[in-house]
Parts: sequence; structure tokens; C-alpha cells
Amino acid sequence: MPTAGARTFLGLVLGCLFLLPPAVNGQDAVRRVSLAQALVEFGQNSLALKIARSETARIAGAARQSRAYANPAFSFGRDDLGHEDEKFWEETFLLAQPVEWPGRTAARAQAATHAIGAGAARFRADSIELAFEVREAYVQAWFAEEAERIVRQTASVIQGVAEDAEFRFEAGDISAFETLRLRLERVQAEQEVAEAALRSRDARRKLATLIAAGTGTEEVGPSEEVVGVPPMLTREAALQTLPGRPDLEAAARELDAARAGEEVAATYAIPEPTLGLGYRHHLDGFGGASIALDLPLPLFDRGSGTRAEAAAYSSAAAYRLDLRRQLARFDLATASDRYAARRARLEAVAAGQLADGETLLSAATAAYAELEMSLLELLDAASAFQNAQLSALSLRSEAWIAYYDLLRAMGGGLED
Repeated sequence: MPTAGARTFLGLVLGCLFLLPPAVNGQDAVRRVSLAQALVEFGQNSLALKIARSETARIAGAARQSRAYANPAFSFGRDDLGHEDEKFWEETFLLAQPVEWPGRTAARAQAATHAIGAGAARFRADSIELAFEVREAYVQAWFAEEAERIVRQTASVIQGVAEDAEFRFEAGDISAFETLRLRLERVQAEQEVAEAALRSRDARRKLATLIAAGTGTEEVGPSEEVVGVPPMLTREAALQTLPGRPDLEAAARELDAARAGEEVAATYAIPEPTLGLGYRHHLDGFGGASIALDLPLPLFDRGSGTRAEAAAYSSAAAYRLDLRRQLARFDLATASDRYAARRARLEAVAAGQLADGETLLSAATAAYAELEMSLLELLDAASAFQNAQLSALSLRSEAWIAYYDLLRAMGGGLED
């Protein structure tokens, strides 16, 4: 039979169950940010975002260079000739300019414009994907810390029960089997605390890696609770946003650029002339204007391979756009269904699980204090409390992650 002192000790432990703060090893070194602050830091520090931005700038630079008009070329020549005492020289100044047919110039300009637009749209798509990763990491860090708090609270109960069991075993109130069982449960609970602490640390480091300009070992944790139920978004409303997805815009602009490239390739069948204008004068004082025309003859190379390559690339771009549209519809439908299911589950059972878990443990504590419940039954109640709490928090985190994933699939979710 539990002593009054043991019951008092256990009551104090259980009374503190819902008052303990989240205990995290080295938490004083954790920097706290809100989700809005995390997204701001992501925009400023994310290496992945900087890579995407640099890649967009590279594409834009290459596109601008591809539409540049050919530069003129200046040449100077001097011939010095002599025979015995006679000398002769001639100097030539020549300015040559490749002349591109207007259709090719316009097609190259269109291809470059569409390529730049596709790069910008691709960057927006990458930004949305990366912003979702930040939101997901933020929610996961919150859940990891909350899970650690619950595990620590449950471990404190198990420790109190195990210590009370030692007193009862010495008094002859419980068997050696029950005492041994509680000792093993205590070791298991302490191991779960250690594992939960590691998961929290990993989650904070992952968040720091996404938003902080550090070495990858910093820890950044959430300063806000993930509470409530995400807003309602129907599948019909989600599918209406399909045309606005930046990855579809990028695929469409890439197709436009490929078709403009076909027009450029078609002009290669007509040779591109080079005009030259210069001046020539001799030692004897004779001089005058010089005109040159360089016109390649399309006898061997008529650009058929280039045209076939451009046509194949354009065809592939059209197929990629169709495939991207199908994948986008699938992505939206899947994300919408997943969010609807998890949101409904959160509304249906999460709040009840939290309340039922607390009620169960409170009732078990009261029953044990009145000698109406054994130590092992109280231990089972503490385990059920932990499972209920973790399940409810998991439902909340999964619902919010599914909400952010749906925003990503809709092509939105970026703050202004």
C-alpha cells in the first residue's frame, strides 16, 4: 500500500505534468524566430534561393547575348613591292559588316525574350518550392519540440512512479516483478527523452540551414505556437488557380522560345552576306573607294541538321508543356485531397484527443491516490496520455503542412 509520503511525492510530480515548460538541452543557445521572420531571413540568406537567382541571371544573360547583332570588322593591309631600284606600295582600309536578314533578327529577339521570361517564371516556381520547405521545416521544428516536451512530462511521471515503487517494494506492498517492470520502463522513458531531444535539435538545425547565413550547426527554433485549424480551401478553388502556376508559365514560355528558334533555323537556308566598304591608295597617288561582297554558297551546308534539331526541340517543348499540365493537375488534386482529409481529421479528433488524454491521466492520478489503481495501471495511463498528446499534435502539424503544400501546388504562398 503506498505510503502517504510516496503519494504526496507522486501527486506533486503529476501536478506539475501540465506546468512543465519545454525542456530542451542547450535551449539557451537557440535563436527564436516567427514564421514571418523565417521567410524574411530565407529571402535574404538562402543559398538555394541565391543559386536559383544566379541561374536565372545566367539564362537572361545568355538570351541577351544570343540576340546581339554581329559587330563590324575593320581591317588594314599594306603591300610593299620592289624590284631593283623600283618600289611600290599599296594600302587598303576596309570595314566589313555581316548583314542579317530581318526575319532572322526578329526571330532571335523573340526567342531571347521568351527565354528570359521562362527563366523568371522558373525562378518564381523555385522560390515557391523553397518557401514551402521553410514552412514545413518550421512546423516540423515546432512539433519536435512539443513532442520532446510531452515525452519529458511522461518520463517525469514514470520516474515518480518508479521511485514510489521502490518504497513500496521495500515495504512489501508490490512484487519484485512489478518493480523490475517499472525500472525497465524508466530506462525506456529516459531513452525516449534522449531521442526526442536529438530530433528537436536536428529539426532546429534544418530550419537554420534553410534560413540562416551560418555554418549549418546553428539552431533556430520557432517562437510561435502552431495553433488552430488552417483555412478552408476547396478542391474546386484550388483547381481554378492552375493557369497561374509559374512552372506552367515557364513551360509555355520555353515552348514559345523553341518555336522562335525554329524560325531562326529556317533562315539558315539563305546565306548571310557580308558587305565591305573601304579605301585603297597607291604610291603613285592613285586611290579610291573599295567595295566588297562576301556571299557563302549553300552547296554543302544548307542548315538541314540545324532545322531538324530546332524542330525536335520545339516538339519536345510542346510535350513538356502537356506533361507539366498533367502533373500540375495531379499535384493540385493530390495536395487538395490530402489537405481536406487531414483538416477534417484535425477538426474531428485532435481537440478531443488532447482533452481525453489529460482527463485520463487526471482520473488515473486520482484513482491511484485513493488506492483504487495499481502502479502498472497508472503507468499505462501515462503511456496512453503520451500517445494521445503526440497523436493530436501530429494531426495539427500534418494539417498545417498539408495546407502549405496546397498553397505551393496552387502556385502561391509567398508573402509580398
